[in-house]
Amino acid sequence: MKKKRSSKFRLAKELDFPEHALTGKGHVEITGNSECLVDGLNGILEYTSEKIKINLGSQIVTFHGSNLVINSLTREGAIVEGLIMSMEFSN
Repeated sequence: MKKKRSSKFRLAKELDFPEHALTGKGHVEITGNSECLVDGLNGILEYTSEKIKINLGSQIVTFHGSNLVINSLTREGAIVEGLIMSMEFSN
């Protein structure tokens, strides 16, 4: 039996939008080891130059590294910059 996709997913596909843009789900996009785009931001739980913990609603993503900063913070997302050594996902 085929699983039915939501109307938001079909709309996103028709408009050539990423699904997370219409569903509100968190989205993490890594561009090398020095920058990461985070969409679906629900809050910042911890912020130091070695550790940044971000709430994405259903998940929490933690960045570990050095010289970490949050750049371009908006209500919807942020850009984490610095030397990102690892990322951890938890509920």
